[in-house]
Amino acid sequence: MNKKTVFMVVCLSFITTIAVYSAMMYLFPGSADYEKQGFVHAKDFGAVPGDEKDDGASIQEAVDYSAEHNIGTVKVTGGERYRMESEVVIKQGVEIEFGRKTVVEVVGDFTVFTLEKNASIINGVIEIPDASFKSSVITLDGKEQFWSWETTQIHGLTLINTSGENSGTGINVTADQTNEYVSFVDFASLTIVGFNRGIHLKAVPSDEDPNFVNGNRFTNVTLEDCVECIVMEGAVTVPNEVSGNQFTNMQIQPTDKTESIMIVSGTNNYFQGMIWDIQLLSNNQPIELKDQSNGNTIMTNLNASYIRDNGVNNTYE
Repeated sequence: MNKKTVFMVVCLSFITTIAVYSAMMYLFPGSADYEKQGFVHAKDFGAVPGDEKDDGASIQEAVDYSAEHNIGTVKVTGGERYRMESEVVIKQGVEIEFGRKTVVEVVGDFTVFTLEKNASIINGVIEIPDASFKSSVITLDGKEQFWSWETTQIHGLTLINTSGENSGTGINVTADQTNEYVSFVDFASLTIVGFNRGIHLKAVPSDEDPNFVNGNRFTNVTLEDCVECIVMEGAVTVPNEVSGNQFTNMQIQPTDKTESIMIVSGTNNYFQGMIWDIQLLSNNQPIELKDQSNGNTIMTNLNASYIRDNGVNNTYE
């Protein structure tokens, strides 16, 4: 075999190898070296921005692959628009990272994102243009038993209901079965606009081990045009305690659709921030401390006349 023939055989072999490798990448996106690069992209699993088709299943597939292979991050980035018609469960150890200009359009009525413990979601805009939406955008379920050593975080999101119906809930945190709890989770730099309830924390009584939603931190949160901005349902202590949650550097902008700024149960919760344009409200006491409230602190620009206090030992400035 002469040198020219050997060269042609080598070239043909190389081209064939590249062709086979490219086909494998197309047919089996998981065969890419995701472990080395440290993330997967939802596009590799079939998410196509702007095609008006459901990308929820593709995002879920990317999450599942990332969880199974301990990769950690799923990216859905770029100044593009994705469509979701089905729920995505963010599995343990997985973070979904949206681009700051990435928009997820939600069509239908379902919980959009449910986080397991050690899961996170950051950045992006989640838009609800569908008037049928009555569910929650972000849900943390106490069955996961979120605790201080978990790495769960919700950062940098804009949640906006543009349907004009002020329906659904922005963030829903619930402990409603025996021995469920959500504690020490960080929520930061969030904007929540146009929902029936902006933030809802709830603990339900149990006949066995207690349920609680305690010690969570909400920092730099903006709430606008919500019917009920913050709702906390529970008791001063077990079996359904909602206590020690902190809301700092809040900015709350009511509209004529807003009925309440805060409805508070529980013990030693802390609220600090600015409340704008109170003259838009028909309710002259938009902050309510329920009979199951004790030792809560409210520091806003509103004086005591705007607060209906049915609890004990609550303070406000």
